[in-house]
Amino acid sequence: MSTKRSKRRRLEAAVARVHRRYGTQSLVRGKPPTAIGTATAIPHISTGFLPLDQVLGIGGLPKGRVSELVGPATSGKTTLALKFLAQAQKGGGQVAYVDQARAFDPDYAHRCGLDLSRLLVVAPYDLPEALAMTEALARSGGLEAVVFDGLDAIWGDADAARLLAACLDRLAAPLARSGTVLLFLHELALGKSPALRHAQDAALSALAHHATVRLHIVRERWLRSHGDIRGYEARVEVLKNRLGPAGRTMSITIEFNGTVRGNGL
Repeated sequence: MSTKRSKRRRLEAAVARVHRRYGTQSLVRGKPPTAIGTATAIPHISTGFLPLDQVLGIGGLPKGRVSELVGPATSGKTTLALKFLAQAQKGGGQVAYVDQARAFDPDYAHRCGLDLSRLLVVAPYDLPEALAMTEALARSGGLEAVVFDGLDAIWGDADAARLLAACLDRLAAPLARSGTVLLFLHELALGKSPALRHAQDAALSALAHHATVRLHIVRERWLRSHGDIRGYEARVEVLKNRLGPAGRTMSITIEFNGTVRGNGL
């Protein structure tokens, strides 16, 4: 066998291993697919907010990858996550919500457009159980998207941070094969304890490494009508985006009117 042919076969084997572990979109020949409307557009699910989809560049959150949404309480991150799950259901698929935060409201989820008959709500006992259940669901290949709500418990626990990092390592290949979107919701811990900061840094480093898209949301102002609150505006910043432009900031509008509407979707 010639040296040139041997090198080509070794390269083909290496490419095949990368594709098996990270998915075919992770390594392509020529220009990577980034534009919507082309034959090689990146598979994605709309966030439910058209302005945010446009800022992300590919039309939403990428399939088969991890995304992260961080923001304080009442910032709109739960609403955005629920609207995203409703979009994921549009093709008839199943979705899941890992309620580690113990804050899931089925009535509000329905108002955000979710079909509760095609929603799995996971109620774990603790964080290790939550991560194990999330991994099992993601590996099944039967879900369009999974939202994990409640990473905040991890910030003061270095062992839990290591569990998260190990879980994310194992999930890279199954997510790529199934096309499932895994979206983590959390708040940033601002504690002064060195142990807390160390655990937070370890967890955030693992999540930041694996996340293809990282978003930060903050409520800007309430929208009032005749003295009543009818919704609010929130600012979303794209902290990281491996498949499109990062650093962009835009506003979304969330209105309460029987149903929860956002920017026309």
